[in-house]
Amino acid sequence: MKIGVSLAILLLTFSNSVVADCKSEIADRLEADLNLTYQKFDQTNDSGFRLLEASGCYAEAASLIKAFIKHNNSKENALIWHLAQMEGFAGNYEQAITHAKSVLIDNEDLSNFPMHWNDFVLGNIAFWSKNEQSLKKHIDNIQINSGFKPNKINLKYLSKLLANFDSSYREALL
Repeated sequence: MKIGVSLAILLLTFSNSVVADCKSEIADRLEADLNLTYQKFDQTNDSGFRLLEASGCYAEAASLIKAFIKHNNSKENALIWHLAQMEGFAGNYEQAITHAKSVLIDNEDLSNFPMHWNDFVLGNIAFWSKNEQSLKKHIDNIQINSGFKPNKINLKYLSKLLANFDSSYREALL
């Protein structure tokens, strides 16, 4: 019994310190990162929102991306997609779905560029909506052009979601 209580206290203390660290990190990032270039903020692994992501501060990473978008009047789809992912990692599936829907490509033409972007996004939405059949359908659609490297990467990603369908988004992708 003592071990169980001690473990619970230790986990609660750790949880509180993670929250405190995330609050401190977001404050630092808001001060330092809003004037970064899009490339540095979004596409560089050791910079911008990715520092919060690496620390497991997903809700804070989403907040930072929103602040960056507003501050810079950014329109990049990749940035909005990463916002959707961070909301998903934070467990905010409704927000993730809203943001993900906004990056779908109208009249996606696979004959010019065979990356199944919409199927990838819709596969994630299917996971967040807990629609396993829809997720399978989008995996099958991507499978058609699986020799194309971006599709191969996205297929692996969605396959992890399917294999871990009953897990959280974050846990499914570990």
